[in-house]
Amino acid sequence: MDPALKDVGKKEGLEIWRVNKFKLEKLPKSQYGIFYKGDSYVVMNTKHSEAWDIHFWLGQNTSIDEQGTAAIKAVEIDNSLNGIPVQHREVQGHESPLFLSYFKKGIRYMDGGYDSGFDHINDKFENFKPRLLKCKGKRNVRVTQVELSPKSMNLGDVFILDLGLKIYVWMPPGSGRLERIKGIELAQSIQKSERNGRPEVILLDSDYDNCPEFWQYFGGTQTIKTIKKADDVESDENYWRDNRQKTMLWRVSDSSGQVKVTLTGESGLDKSKLDTNDAFIVDTVGGGIYVWLGKGCTSSEKKKAMVWAEKYLQQANRPPWTQVTMVIEDAEPADFVQWFSGWKNPKKTQSFEPKLFQCSNESGKLTVEEIKNFTQEDLDGDDVMILDGGNQIFVWVGAGANKEEKESAKVTAKKYLDTDTLPRSKHASYEVIFQTKEPTSFKKYFSKWDDELFKNDARSIENIRKLIFA
Repeated sequence: MDPALKDVGKKEGLEIWRVNKFKLEKLPKSQYGIFYKGDSYVVMNTKHSEAWDIHFWLGQNTSIDEQGTAAIKAVEIDNSLNGIPVQHREVQGHESPLFLSYFKKGIRYMDGGYDSGFDHINDKFENFKPRLLKCKGKRNVRVTQVELSPKSMNLGDVFILDLGLKIYVWMPPGSGRLERIKGIELAQSIQKSERNGRPEVILLDSDYDNCPEFWQYFGGTQTIKTIKKADDVESDENYWRDNRQKTMLWRVSDSSGQVKVTLTGESGLDKSKLDTNDAFIVDTVGGGIYVWLGKGCTSSEKKKAMVWAEKYLQQANRPPWTQVTMVIEDAEPADFVQWFSGWKNPKKTQSFEPKLFQCSNESGKLTVEEIKNFTQEDLDGDDVMILDGGNQIFVWVGAGANKEEKESAKVTAKKYLDTDTLPRSKHASYEVIFQTKEPTSFKKYFSKWDDELFKNDARSIENIRKLIFA
C-alpha cells in the first residue's frame, strides 16, 4: 500500500492527496480547497468508523496516467477499508454537491500542475505575478484562475485581483449577494490562512468602476465600458428540471471482451432487480449515474467499475463529466437507495436523505441547486428554497425574495413534484412557508435551529465586512 495512505480512514474528517509520479502526496490543511488544473487528487471524508466517501478529482489538463493513478489509489483505499466506502468520480467544474460541501468557502482552480511546475510564493512576494480569480456560482461557488484581461470579466460575477500583498475583491452591481460574501471570505482566507495576515484586502462595490489602482492592471478606468454585461454570459450552472425523464437500470457485462449493457428496468425500480452476482448501472439522468457491485463481483471487476461507467457514458452520449458514484452491496448510501422501492434492509436506518435546494423558476423552467450537509445558515433570505423530506416537501420563501418568486411559490412546489422521478407515496404533499414563521415540522430537519439567527443577519455583507476589517 502507498506509504502516504498509512492509517487512512482512522480519524474523522477530510484528507486530501495529490498525485505525483504514480504516487500520492498528502496535502496540509492550509491547501485544502485549492486544486491545480493539471493534476489529479484523491479526497476522502471519514464520517465515523464505518462510513467513508472517497472522491478522485480530475483536473481539466491532467494526464491520462494521473487520472489512472487517482482511480487506482481510490480502489486501494477502498480495499483497505473492506470495500465499504462509496467512491465518486469528480471532474473539474462539475463536482457533486457532496464534494463541494466539504469546502464551505468554495474551491479554487489554479493554473499549472506538477508537470508544468507550481508557482511558489515566497515570503517577500518577489517577482509575484498578479492573477485574476473568477467567483462563479450562487450556492456552490467555484473560483477559477482566468487570464488577467478585461475580456475575462463581466458585470455579473465577482472577481479577485491577487497582487500578493494587496487583494482586491471586485463586486459589480450585477453580482449576487452570496457570490460577494464568498469572494470576501476567500480573500480573507488567502490573507490569513495562506499569508499570515500580511496582505491588505480591498473591497470594491460602489466604487467598482472608479479605482485607478485596480484598473491600471486592465488598461485604465475607461476599460469599464468594454466589460461584458451579466446578460451576455452564461448563467450559473445548475440542474435543469424540464420534464419527467426515466430512471434506467442496466446490467453490465464484459465477458466477451467488450463492455455490454442490457436494460433491465425503467422508472419505478425495485430492489429485486439487483443481482448479487452482477454489476449494474443506475442512470438517474439529472442525478448522475451509479455503478452498483454485488457481493459476487470479483476484485478485478471492482477495478473495472469506473471504466465501465465511462464506456456507458460514451454509449449513451452523455457528457464525460457526468457524476459517477460506485457503491457496494450492503453499503449503499441513502442517495442510492432512494431510487428503489422494496428496500427492506434492517441495517438501513434511513432510506431517504432530506435534501435542500436553492431554486428558481424563471422562464417557466425550474432550476435547482442542491446544498449537501445543510444547516440553518444555508437558508438565504434572498431566495426561495425547497426542503425535500420525501413525502413532505416545503417551499421556504425568504423575506428578501422578489414579488414574483413569492407569488409563484406554489407553482414552484407543484413543478418540483411534477418533474420528480423518485418513488414517493401518492399522498406526498407540499407546503409553502415563510422566513421567521417556520413550523416545528420544518425545523426538525436541521440539526440545530436558532430563531434569533435571521434577526441578527450574521451573514450580511456589512457584518462580514466588519469581521474582516475589525
